Amino acid sequence: MTHLGLRAKMAASYVLVTAAAVAVVEIVVLVLVMPGLLAGDSAGDRSVIVFVTAKDYASRVGEAVQRLGRLPAPDELQLGEEGLRLAPGEAMVTPDRSGVRIPYTPNAQDDAHPMSLALLLDTDRRIVGSSYPARYPVGQSYGSAGGAELPADTIAKLLTLGKSGSDEAKTAGGTILWAAIPITSAAKPSTVKIGDKPPSTDAIGLLYVQVPDGPTLPTLIKSPDGRSGVWNSVAAQFGVGLLVLLGALPVGAVFGLYSTRRLIGRLRRLAASTVAVADGDYQHRVLVSGSDEVAQLETNFNRMAARLAEAIAAERQLASAGERARIARELHDSISQDLFSLRLLAGGLRRTLPADSPLYPRVEAMEHTATSTMHEMQALLLELRPIALRDAGLIPALEELCQAYRDRIGVAVDADLEPVDLQPAVEHAVLRVIQEALANAVKHAHPNRIALRVRTDDLQVEVSVSDDGSGFDPVHAASRHGMGLDLMRERVAELGGILYLESTPGTGTTIRVLLPRGWPT
Repeated sequence: MTHLGLRAKMAASYVLVTAAAVAVVEIVVLVLVMPGLLAGDSAGDRSVIVFVTAKDYASRVGEAVQRLGRLPAPDELQLGEEGLRLAPGEAMVTPDRSGVRIPYTPNAQDDAHPMSLALLLDTDRRIVGSSYPARYPVGQSYGSAGGAELPADTIAKLLTLGKSGSDEAKTAGGTILWAAIPITSAAKPSTVKIGDKPPSTDAIGLLYVQVPDGPTLPTLIKSPDGRSGVWNSVAAQFGVGLLVLLGALPVGAVFGLYSTRRLIGRLRRLAASTVAVADGDYQHRVLVSGSDEVAQLETNFNRMAARLAEAIAAERQLASAGERARIARELHDSISQDLFSLRLLAGGLRRTLPADSPLYPRVEAMEHTATSTMHEMQALLLELRPIALRDAGLIPALEELCQAYRDRIGVAVDADLEPVDLQPAVEHAVLRVIQEALANAVKHAHPNRIALRVRTDDLQVEVSVSDDGSGFDPVHAASRHGMGLDLMRERVAELGGILYLESTPGTGTTIRVLLPRGWPT
C-alpha cells in the first residue's frame, strides 16, 4: 500500500507539473498575442472593415442611381439602422465581423466624441443622405459644422480624383477610421478596392463612412453580444488551452505511474540498506544501476559499507596503540570522507526536490542516516584515539576525552571526577574501559547525555558510565556490542576488579567498574 501510495503521489505530481506547464504556455502565448490583439494590425488593416461597410452602402446607392438616374433622397434610401443605438465614441461590428454597423441617429448627441455614421455627398459636398441628421442634416454643406469628421479638403480631393480611400484620421473629438467610395452612374462599388478608380472618373457623389477609433480598435469595437473582440479571442485561446489540459492530464498520470516505479524501488532499497548499516550490518550491499545521482548514492553507500566493515574487522584484531592510531587515520581519511560525500549527495538531492515531493522524506532519511553514521564513525575514532597519560595523568586525560565527545559528536558528557593516584597500568586500563564504554554508548544507544563518575576511597576505585539512550537486553549483549564488553571485562578482571552491567530497553545503560586500589606494581 505504501508503494502504491508513493506511485500515486508521484503521478499526481507529474499531473500537476503538466497542468502548470500548460498554464505557463497559455500565459506566454497570451502575453505574446495580447499586444497584437490590443494594438491590432496597421491602421489600414483596421480600417478594412469600415471600407467593407462603405462598399455595401455604395452598392445600395449605385443600385438606386441606376434606377433613379440621380442620387437617392433620404426617403428613397435611408442610411443607418433604425433602433440601433451607439453612444459617441462607440462602434459595433457586424455579426459576421466583416464590417461595422451604422446606427440611424435622429437625435443630437454629445459632439465631444465622434459618432459612427454614414453620409452621401454630391459633387458640391452637400449632404444628400445622412445616418445622423441631427448633426449632419440633408442640404447642409459637409464640413460647415466642423467637429469629429474627416476634413472637408480631404473629401474634396477624393471627389476631384474620383478615387476610393480608407484610413484613420485624428479629429477634434478623437481618432476615427473612415472609408469613402465615389458614386458614378457606371460604377459597381461592390468590386471597388481601396485606391481604385471607378471605370468613369465622372463622379456624381461620394459615400462616406466613419467609426470612432481609440488606443486599440478591438477594445472599442463591440460584437453584437456586447463583448469586445479581444475578450472573445482570449476566451477562444483559453478554451483551446483547456482542451489541451484535459488531454494532457491522463498522459501525465500514466507517465508518472510508469516512470517513477523503478526510481521509487531503488530509493526504498537504498533507504533500507542505510538503516541496516546503521544497525550494525556492515556486510549489506545494494545493487548499483544506472549512472544518475541515485547510482552515485548506491556506489558511495557500498564503498562506505565495505570500508567500514574492513575497518571494524581490523580494529577488532589490532590492539596496540600504534595500530589503533593508524586505523584511526585511515578511517578519517577514507570512510569519513566517503560518509561526508554521501551526506552531501543526499543533501543536494534533497534540496533539488520540491518540499511536497513524496521522495523528499526518503532522501531526508538517507541524509539523517549518513549523518548518524558519521557520528558513530567519530565515536569510533575517539575510541581509537591514543591519549597520553604520562604527562597529563588520568583525570586530565578523561576531561580531554569528555570534551572531545562534546565538541566532535555533540553529546553532552557530565564528568564528575575525583583525583585518584593509581599505578600507570591501572590508569591505562581505566582509560581504555571508559573509552570503550563511551564509544559503545554513542554507537549503539544514541544518547543525549552521558554521566561519567570516578570515585575513590581507601580500598577501591569506582568508575561508572551511565547514558539515557535506548538501552538493550543484557542477555543479547554479545551479539549487539561484539567484542567491546568482553574486552572491558577482560581488562577489569586482569586488575582483580568487577564489571557490572545494568540496562533495560528504553531506559538507558549503566556500566560500573570496581577496582582495588592496592593493585601491585
